[in-house]
Amino acid sequence: MLLFTASGIRGIVTKDLTPKIVKKIAIAYGSWLNDDQKKVIIGRDTRPSGKMIETKMIEGLIATGCEIIRVGICPTPIIIYEKKRTRVPAGVIISGSHNPPEWNGLKLISSKTFLSSSDIEEISNNLNKINLYNHNFVKSNQSHSIKRVNPIPEYKKALFNHVDYENIISQNNLKVVIDTGAGAGKKASPQILKELGCEVKIINNDLDKNNNFPREIEPIEKNLKDLIEIVKKDKYNVGFAFDCDADRLAIIGNDGICYPEDIGLGLITNYYLKRYENTDKKIIFVTNLASSLMFEALAIKFNAQIMRTPVGERYLVEKMEDLIQKKHLAKKNTLIFGGEGSCGGVMFPEFNNARDGIFAAAKIIEILVKTNEKISTLVNLLPKFYTYRQKINISNKNIKLINEQLKQYFDSDGQKFVQIGNDLKIESKNEWFVLIHPSNTEPIIRIISEAKTEIFAKKNCEKTTKLLNYIISKL
Repeated sequence: MLLFTASGIRGIVTKDLTPKIVKKIAIAYGSWLNDDQKKVIIGRDTRPSGKMIETKMIEGLIATGCEIIRVGICPTPIIIYEKKRTRVPAGVIISGSHNPPEWNGLKLISSKTFLSSSDIEEISNNLNKINLYNHNFVKSNQSHSIKRVNPIPEYKKALFNHVDYENIISQNNLKVVIDTGAGAGKKASPQILKELGCEVKIINNDLDKNNNFPREIEPIEKNLKDLIEIVKKDKYNVGFAFDCDADRLAIIGNDGICYPEDIGLGLITNYYLKRYENTDKKIIFVTNLASSLMFEALAIKFNAQIMRTPVGERYLVEKMEDLIQKKHLAKKNTLIFGGEGSCGGVMFPEFNNARDGIFAAAKIIEILVKTNEKISTLVNLLPKFYTYRQKINISNKNIKLINEQLKQYFDSDGQKFVQIGNDLKIESKNEWFVLIHPSNTEPIIRIISEAKTEIFAKKNCEKTTKLLNYIISKL
């Protein structure tokens, strides 16, 4: 079953994402674009299935009159950067992100950000109306409609302009291990950190001879044993790991600890809030419902403003864009930035309107060089919260019906909750929360619990998981 959400379209290749279906999606998307938006940038991650999907997408887009800017294998944040830099009105990113390798996906982009849920639904509803025999797929005409581009040099140049480049390269003696997971990040992240003066060791950089990935794609602790062992054994200052399209970042400390997902964004947030603490600069930090309560604690400490959005990158982009337009923030007295803590990537709209794991890694290097502190020391200075997570497979279960049952239970139990989209959140202000989040990328529900003690976080998560399993079993 194909998943159509605000995070794009995802499915299992050959089962859900067949060549025929991909071509129909391309036609539906190309037809959805206005006549003045018929130029599309297209790139992909390293999944072997991406080549077929790219070919069929291009065929379908050209059949609807689109011009193609083809960047090939390229990290998602770099594709989005290039789209913004060159003002290409539309885009397609072929990536299953952190999903297992049998999955792949299509992130469809409009003039500003990823398509909305209603836009994706419109494309989904149009698929059955498309007859491929009504479209011309003459391959001999394709070369005239395709321009090949390498966006990495321009991205790299811009990134260096958004870090303290000269001071970093003059003082940097950091030893870094990068686990690319054989993903698209291999095209840029090692080179960027080397040019920032790091001594870089690269692991898990290539697919094997059977096109299998060297580790599980999602950069979480259980999949990063090689990286953790090398950092500890060979005394590296820090380890970085990416998912397949490099919008997510995991961090291994000098002590060999795989830090919780929010830590990278927490370090960057603390660095900027402290930097502008005694200035008249106003800071607005934007993050989603699932990110740690440490961000509220930091905002209170440094008198910054925090805003929460639904889970999903497009919502952060929209909120930041709205703030910039409303407040005319080009006056340079306000800094807007943020990110999704659960993904590790950071978002600075003045640089890139995308969640960016590569940029986050470069910022962590800047912080380590300029503070001259071990990353373990800096992490210990952050507000401490504990997170516990569970997930439940839901297959074809009705999310709206599950939510209605949950809300009835919470009402009868006297628990206060908020609903944003399909997400339900129970919280005690700045103390603890439980988020029930139907995934935008997989047929699962994630339960995310956070509290000031590990026991309380685990207890709340297990209680909620038990309740959810009971409700689902009765449907």
